[in-house]
Amino acid sequence: MLLICIAGIFWLGAVNIRFFIGNQLLNYDEFNFRTSIPPDEENQIFQAIANCSLTIMIAYSVVLISAITFVKSSKINLKENPWFLMCCILFFAFVPVELYTSYIDLKFVLLFNTRPSNHDVLLKLFGERIGFLKGVPWIAVLSYYTIIGICIFQPLKKSKTQLDYEKNKAKEHSYKYIFHEEDDLIIDEK
Repeated sequence: MLLICIAGIFWLGAVNIRFFIGNQLLNYDEFNFRTSIPPDEENQIFQAIANCSLTIMIAYSVVLISAITFVKSSKINLKENPWFLMCCILFFAFVPVELYTSYIDLKFVLLFNTRPSNHDVLLKLFGERIGFLKGVPWIAVLSYYTIIGICIFQPLKKSKTQLDYEKNKAKEHSYKYIFHEEDDLIIDEK
C-alpha cells in the first residue's frame, strides 16, 4: 500500500505538471497550437514534456503492478467495504486507456531523443495524446482523484454486525414459494 501511495504521488504529480507545461504550446481561447514560440523555448517545452511523460510511465507501471498485487493479496471483505470495490473499478477501468496513452508518450519520448530538426511530428503526437478518445484520459484523471476521496471517506462502509442484521432481516421478510402440484393439476383439468 505504501508503494501505491508513493508511486501515485509521483504519477499524479507528473500528470499535473505535464498538463501545465503542455498548455504553453496551446492558444488559451481555442484548441490550436501557438505558432509564435521561439525554437529554443519550444525545445525546452518538449524536453519537459518528455521528462514528465517518462516519469508518468515509470510511476504508473509501479502503481499498476502494486495495485494488482495488493488486490490479490488483501483480505478485504467487499461486502463490508464496498468503497474498496468502487476504487478498484475506477482504477482498473482505465488501464487500457493509460496503456495506449503511455504508448503514445513512449513514441513521443523516443522521437524527441532523436532530436528531429522539425517539431511538427512531435506536435502531432502531442495533439494525438490530448485528443485521444475525445478526452477520456481527462475523465480518467478525475476518476483517480475521486479514488483518493473515496479512500479517505470510505462511503457505504458496514460493520460485521450491520451485515448480520441485514441478512437476518432479509430472511424474516423473504417469501418462500411452496410448489403445489395439485394446483397445477386443477388448472390442467379445466
